[in-house]
Amino acid sequence: MRRAMVALALFSGYARAGLCPSVSGPRNDLQLFAGYSPYSPTLIGTDSNRRFVLAGIDYSYRCRDFEHVSVSFTAGAMPAAIVLQPATISYFGIAGLPPTSIEVRTPPHAVYGFGITPLGGSFEFARRRRLHPFLDFGLGLIASTEPVPENVPDATGLNFLVIFGAGVRFKKITLGYKFVHISNAGTTDFNPGLDNGVIYAGYSLVR
Repeated sequence: MRRAMVALALFSGYARAGLCPSVSGPRNDLQLFAGYSPYSPTLIGTDSNRRFVLAGIDYSYRCRDFEHVSVSFTAGAMPAAIVLQPATISYFGIAGLPPTSIEVRTPPHAVYGFGITPLGGSFEFARRRRLHPFLDFGLGLIASTEPVPENVPDATGLNFLVIFGAGVRFKKITLGYKFVHISNAGTTDFNPGLDNGVIYAGYSLVR
C-alpha cells in the first residue's frame, strides 16, 4: 500500500506538470490481484516445468482519453511472487573421482519472492462500456529467497521482471492473463530465464 501511495504522488506530479490533461470520470484505480501459472512456456526463457503464484496490488493513473482507447500510467507491488520448483538431481565431482561421483537430490519446494514494477502502462479499449478489453505491461525487479530459476553457482536471487498482460474488465472485476518473464539480463554468466503464463483475477478498491 505504501508503494501505491508513492506511485500516486508521482503520477499526480506528472499531471500537475501538464503531461496529463483533464479527462472525464475518475483517474485513479487501485486494484488487488492474485493469479497462478500451471506451466512454463519457453518463449524467451529456457527453463520449464516450474509453476508460479502471484499476488499483489496495482495502481494506475489515467492520463489520456482518446475516442476508442484510454492510456494510463501503472505501478505495482507483488509481496507474493512464488516460484514452485520441481524436484531436481544434481551431480558433482571431486578431484580424483568421476565427475558424477556425488549426487544431490533437491525435493520440490517454493521459492518466495517480492516483486515491484514501477514502470508500466495500460490501454483500455471502449472504456465506457461495462465490459471492455485492455492491454498492459510492467517493468521492474524481483528479489527471491534463493536464486531462480535454478539454485546453482553464478545464479542470482535478484532478477529483472517483464510483464505483458491482456484481459477484460467488468465494473470493478478484472479477469486476465499475464506473461511474466524473469531473468538477470546477462548480469551473470548463468542466465537461462523463466517464463510463466499467469491466469489471474483482480478487484478494484478504488475506480
